[in-house]
Amino acid sequence: MSTFKMTTLVGESSEGFEDAIRTALKTSGDAVRGQTWMKVSDIRANLGEGAEIDRWQVAVEVAFKVEEEG
Repeated sequence: MSTFKMTTLVGESSEGFEDAIRTALKTSGDAVRGQTWMKVSDIRANLGEGAEIDRWQVAVEVAFKVEEEG
């Protein structure tokens, strides 16, 4: 049996939404251990001049395993 804690992260990238996901997970993974799975909860894009996509923002819900003491 396991228990997980969920948190929402938002990653940004001008390269695409997949890169924005990787950015969020990499940044979080460097600071906190125990990420076990994730779910994309929102994808959006910022529009620049001429209605071109300037950058992607992706919200991801990330699960961290709660470690038992003992």
